[in-house]
Amino acid sequence: MKFLVIMALVMTQNLMAETFNPKYFANEAVQRLAPEAFALRPEAAAFHSVSGKISLKERQALIKLINENPELKAEIVNFKNLDWEKKEKVLKTVFALEVKALKIQAPILIIDSKRIKGEAYFDFDIHNPTPGTVIINPEAIAKDSNPYTALLLLVHETRHSAQFQLAFMSDNSDNPMAKSYKAAFIAQKEHATEIVSFCDFLTLINEYEAFQFGNYVISSLVSGDVDTLGMGTYASQFNQDFTLKIDLGKLFKDYEGGENKETILNTFNGLEKAQYDILIK
Repeated sequence: MKFLVIMALVMTQNLMAETFNPKYFANEAVQRLAPEAFALRPEAAAFHSVSGKISLKERQALIKLINENPELKAEIVNFKNLDWEKKEKVLKTVFALEVKALKIQAPILIIDSKRIKGEAYFDFDIHNPTPGTVIINPEAIAKDSNPYTALLLLVHETRHSAQFQLAFMSDNSDNPMAKSYKAAFIAQKEHATEIVSFCDFLTLINEYEAFQFGNYVISSLVSGDVDTLGMGTYASQFNQDFTLKIDLGKLFKDYEGGENKETILNTFNGLEKAQYDILIK
């Protein structure tokens, strides 16, 4: 989900008072509350070692299905010029193709302006697992200057359902990705009052990977002509050549190989300052 509430809070503070403002950057004390839930913690090493290839394969499967439908692909490229009725049709088609590509049970899809205040949300229940509910708010999205927000968030929230089903509803719930996703979803419920900084929330493993998933898919379909600045941290965003702006997998390898003595969290915060400087100017 897009973290506009936290960004609004950050923007109203005197952010220049600290090098790493705790309302924006990752906080060690917060992430120790649920060590297996965050992409910056040592406990995420197993996740990073296996997730890259698996996630890429699944992203490419969705891209392939969309590219096989020339009319849909053209509408995605021209998305900003469509009226809302046509946009909604595109969203529903992409949703169905993502469900097919990821081989998951379809979550409920609600496109409605009254269910939530924000732009999008994935509703889930850790105590009674189901495929969940993907909610898109057209009225809130209409106020966003980014013409691709609806598509980016639709793919992102649907990806959450795939993560949740792997973690809570599959026979593979003991693999590293499933265990990390499970820890992240539980942390979102149990530590909601503590996980409030921009980077703490967006480096929860489920958020980190879902933003990376959506950003890659939509950027690929429109040849990189999309603004993803508000979609996750730089660890979930790509350069024009589709290398990550902050490559956590590489940071972990460098740390494990002894090339970097600093913690992953502190290294990330230093690199993330480039996005922070853009967002607060």
